[in-house]
Amino acid sequence: MYPADRWIKGCAYGAFLAALPTALWRIALAAGFTLGTPTEWRAVQDIPGSGTWYLLGLSAVQLAAAACSFAFVVDVRPLVPGRLRRWTPAFIGGAGLIGTALLVLIVTMSVLSWEKVDPFAGHGGNGWAWLCLVCYLCAVLWPVFLAVASTRFLVRHGAGRRAARSV
Repeated sequence: MYPADRWIKGCAYGAFLAALPTALWRIALAAGFTLGTPTEWRAVQDIPGSGTWYLLGLSAVQLAAAACSFAFVVDVRPLVPGRLRRWTPAFIGGAGLIGTALLVLIVTMSVLSWEKVDPFAGHGGNGWAWLCLVCYLCAVLWPVFLAVASTRFLVRHGAGRRAARSV
């Protein structure tokens, strides 16, 4: 295994694992565990109620997006029709970089408006508030891992050079 392959694999798994805590936090809330969140906040969010479906939907989308990082690890070229195979690495790496840009935007917006994201805003810190913060801080690493995996993947597969030669 080449060193680049280890970097790609480690960062692909890291990207998925960095996205996992926030999704699990939301799924636990949707399952009926209060996780110490204030009653008023749950009422505003309509949990239980329609807010539960929002939490589950957001978590499902987040986990599906995070699972896309495994495209860096699994060889998907046999699943692609013949002539398109040469473009597969460029597509995967490019999609990873676009995903990185979107994640940087989402994470930045969340950090800047943390008082709206944080269910414990204005209620003082306790163990649950710290656990929530740690879960969401893990998500900050998601675009970092994805950026490294994407760029290393593109370099490893020479996607840019190959695509330029075929034009």
